[in-house]
Amino acid sequence: MIERLCAKAKLRGFIPHVAEKEQVNALVESLIGAEPKTIGSGGSMTLHDLGTLFGLAAKGHKVYSYDTVSDEERPTMYQRAAKADWFVSSANAVTTSGDIVNIDGTANRVAPLLFGVPNIIYVFGVNKIVDTLDEAIDRVRNHACPLNARRLNKNTPCAITGKCSMCNSADCICNVTTIVHHPTRLQAQVHLIIVPEQLGY
Repeated sequence: MIERLCAKAKLRGFIPHVAEKEQVNALVESLIGAEPKTIGSGGSMTLHDLGTLFGLAAKGHKVYSYDTVSDEERPTMYQRAAKADWFVSSANAVTTSGDIVNIDGTANRVAPLLFGVPNIIYVFGVNKIVDTLDEAIDRVRNHACPLNARRLNKNTPCAITGKCSMCNSADCICNVTTIVHHPTRLQAQVHLIIVPEQLGY
C-alpha cells in the first residue's frame, strides 16, 4: 500500500517520504531548513501528538497554528498562516493513487494547501490510506469528522451517532471538501511524509 502510494504520488509530482514516527520531526525540520521561516498550519491531531509545530517554533521559526500562537494573535492567525513560507498539515484521507482528501469547517486549512503557500508538507499515518476516492470521502465523513466534532464539542448529529447525516447544523465542520490530484503550478514543492503506523483521526 505505501509502496504503491509512493510510486503513484511521485508520478503526480509529489515528493514522497516514508518515515518512522520518531523520525518525522527531524525530517520536517530538514526539509524546511535552518534559516527562520514563517510556517502555517491548520488543526491537526497528528501534528499535535508528534509535537511537530512546537519543535519548529523551538528552532526559531514563526509558526501560526492553534498550538503555538497566543490568544492575542489568533484573530489574525488564519491570514498569516495563509501567506507563510511553508504550510504543514496532515490529511483526512489519501488514496493509493495519490489523491489527497480533506474536509474543513472554515477552510483555514484547505485554502493555504490549495493556493498562496509555495511549500507544503503533509504528514499522515497509514490509517489514512484507502484505495478509492469514495472510500476516502467515506472515511472522512464517517470517521474523522465525527471524532473531530466530539473533540471540538460541536452540536452535530455525527458527534452523537458517529456517522455523517449530511446535516445542516450551524456547528457543521463539513463545509468544504477538497481533492488534490497534483501540486499546482504555483507550488514549488509538495512533500508527503507517510508514517507506517496509525496517527491522528
